Amino acid sequence: MATTLDTVFLSSTAMDLTAFRDAVWLRLTNTGVFHCVRMETFGPQDTSAVEHCRGGVCGADIFVGIIGHRRGWEPFGSDSNDPRSITEMEHDWAHEARVRRFLWVAPDSFPQPADQREPDALHARQTTFRARIREGNTGIVSHDGFGAPALLASEIVEHLLKLKLAQAMVAQAKPAEGRGIDTSRAETEAGVAAALDALADAGDIDLLALAQDPTAAKPADLEDKLRARAEAMEAKARPLVEQGRKGLAESAATWRHIGALAFLHDTAKALAAYDKAVALDPDNAGGLRFLGELQFRRGDLAAADKAFEQLLGVGLRNGDRKAEAMACTRLGWVLRTRGDLAADEEMQTEALRISEAIGWTEGIARATANLGIIYSTRGDLDRAEEMQLKSLGLEEELGSKEGMAAAYGNLGIIHKTRGDLDRAEEMQVKALALNEELCSKEGMAAAYGNLGNIHFTRGDLDKAEDMQVKALALNDELGRKEGMARAYGNLGIIHKIRGDLDKAEEMQIKALGLNEELGSKEGMARACWNIASIRQQRRDIPGAGAYMRRARDLYRDMGLADKAADADVWLRDLGCPE
Repeated sequence: MATTLDTVFLSSTAMDLTAFRDAVWLRLTNTGVFHCVRMETFGPQDTSAVEHCRGGVCGADIFVGIIGHRRGWEPFGSDSNDPRSITEMEHDWAHEARVRRFLWVAPDSFPQPADQREPDALHARQTTFRARIREGNTGIVSHDGFGAPALLASEIVEHLLKLKLAQAMVAQAKPAEGRGIDTSRAETEAGVAAALDALADAGDIDLLALAQDPTAAKPADLEDKLRARAEAMEAKARPLVEQGRKGLAESAATWRHIGALAFLHDTAKALAAYDKAVALDPDNAGGLRFLGELQFRRGDLAAADKAFEQLLGVGLRNGDRKAEAMACTRLGWVLRTRGDLAADEEMQTEALRISEAIGWTEGIARATANLGIIYSTRGDLDRAEEMQLKSLGLEEELGSKEGMAAAYGNLGIIHKTRGDLDRAEEMQVKALALNEELCSKEGMAAAYGNLGNIHFTRGDLDKAEDMQVKALALNDELGRKEGMARAYGNLGIIHKIRGDLDKAEEMQIKALGLNEELGSKEGMARACWNIASIRQQRRDIPGAGAYMRRARDLYRDMGLADKAADADVWLRDLGCPE
């Protein structure tokens, strides 16, 4: 089965890396998996070639930059207001167009013939460009491979083959069931790519053959190969205490690879693999992070809380500030689910502080978005919007369509709460378009649900129902209990408005049951309130009161005094005794 060719734009400084660039171009072209273009494709070096290069970069799927020490051609000259080299321009265009970038930067020790030394001014500008790339640290894969052109070509091609295969495997996978979590698609792909790397190094797979036909890559078969190796390493390492530590750590890494692959299709297997990895290597931040996320996904809040506390401890002991920030973010999720918004805010604020201190843009974006959700839940819409706009700007800077879609969705919810339905719909349509582009069923489901709420507010029940049914179908396909609960709750409200109280209560009971499984106090409170309203309409006053009291108590537990007070008013008006 033939695979679609990915277009790779190959950019490099010229004189010092000509042989390297030519070797990479030839290897990429010969894979039959990539269509490789470079500046030479666009003719002579003149100003028209600049626009051709821009079009080539922006139309590519992948940007590969090989960055040496020579400046190379500056299309507009060193005396212009834009004295960038063509390589620097291509790099910046790729960033602006959100083309995925992978950079190999020649080390400072890379030899440079004396006859290729550029004037000091050019050399200084190239040094500044290299420093800018390193400081941004976005896309840098390696400083290695520059010993010989064939070596660099092999490293680059293998990296791209692993990535392409990982992308295909993630795209064709059925995500694990449960609550949505913070693991991005890029992180999922990186975990799968690491597993593929281990398999390729051991000679267990042919990367090129699988990249040419990704359907032949069966996660379960690959997991079996890794499992056999992990068990053999453990058996060999355990009798030898000193050597065993290293062997057990290597086995733990292999179990993490198994977990990354199992995550594509089987939550229970993934959870078991990460549990094994943590038992063998309890100080590995990655193992603890994913173990906790999977436990959280399945609604085991106590186990997730324990894993995230361990992650925080590892970060503090090892001086791993990123692990600290990730732990704080995730401890906040657990607290929010339990209804403790004040403690959640403290955790997200600490995650933000740490992320800002280490300059971790992704961490800043995530913590800011989480704070926005907290403020929105409390009804502080101005502050919520400020946080979501900040998160959106950071996600745009990162080129993360996934993060941008989440921010647009959150902004849409804020605008709807304010009553600006046109603006709310605009945001949700943007979120839907990005999620469709990403083939993210989870994101599409969220956008459909939010659009359904907008149509409901406008009074268009048929369109609202259509959106909620689409959301429910996608969430059911993914096994996402949280999304299913929201869709059932929204459909119940639609049926209540139409007067079909039996169907309405059936939907709300389903929503309540799912939220109970997830331990979501907010979801349970919302469903109880809706059931109380249905029971009131049926004139079942005792039943209505029982459900409303439960909703009120849940809101009190969450610290949402206004909502709890509204429930008390409702109970008094209905004449329900305590």
